[in-house]
Amino acid sequence: MDDILSRTPPPADHRIHYGENPLQFGDLRMPAPTAGQRAPVFMFIHGGWWKALYGLDYGGHICAALKPDGFASWSIEYRRVGDAGGGFPGTFEDVARGYDYLETLAKTYALDLSRVVVAGHSAGGHLAFWLAGRHHLPDSGPLSQLRSFKPMRGVVGLAGAVDLRLTIDLAGWFTFAHDKQEVLNFMGASPKQAPERYRAGDPGELVPLNVPQWLVQGSDDNQIPGQLPTRWTERGKRLGETVTVNIIPGADHFDVVDPQSKAWPAVRAAILKAAG
Repeated sequence: MDDILSRTPPPADHRIHYGENPLQFGDLRMPAPTAGQRAPVFMFIHGGWWKALYGLDYGGHICAALKPDGFASWSIEYRRVGDAGGGFPGTFEDVARGYDYLETLAKTYALDLSRVVVAGHSAGGHLAFWLAGRHHLPDSGPLSQLRSFKPMRGVVGLAGAVDLRLTIDLAGWFTFAHDKQEVLNFMGASPKQAPERYRAGDPGELVPLNVPQWLVQGSDDNQIPGQLPTRWTERGKRLGETVTVNIIPGADHFDVVDPQSKAWPAVRAAILKAAG
């Protein structure tokens, strides 16, 4: 099987800008229309350790694969480390704006905003879970202007770096040593140097999210430690959260976003459950 990063995804139906910056755009895919019905929405946030080197194209595979299930999909691009304005706080501003733009899209396209599922892969998992928790942002300080309650039906982390402090703490393992530096590059500082940034930008500081959560990861993931989803789930359940974790035997970091992989049935099932 070819690597998903080397395969050309099915084209999007529409490429739409949600802001004035050239990188503030998203790809919208719509399912076959059903008379009198609006489609549930799958919003996807791509990964790549928040770096400008990686873009949204590979997410087109998972978005297109959900069309037969009746999902509309909205896969967003955003400013990343290496782009002007990328990293903290610009990346957060873009992701919040991209999510909020669903309200504008729903004026033209038949989207059911009561059934929005947000999913993120790798670093995109961090951004998806941050969106789910941003109603807990502090009243003042970094990102406070992005505090908003715009409900989603569920949030799905696909090999997601859903907790920045945990990602740093677990990076002591040799295999994951690069993870810590990627977080520091993205946030521009360590938790000790800029605690206010992490209070605003780390989903682990915004719990309980009060949104049903799914974490899907491969046992052979060489980028996100298997302890991360386990630790997140244990803490969430102590807080009364609804969290489901699924570690897929033999799957790697990209299998969870590849509809041609053996991980796809489990990923699809999580998304369908999240949409209710």
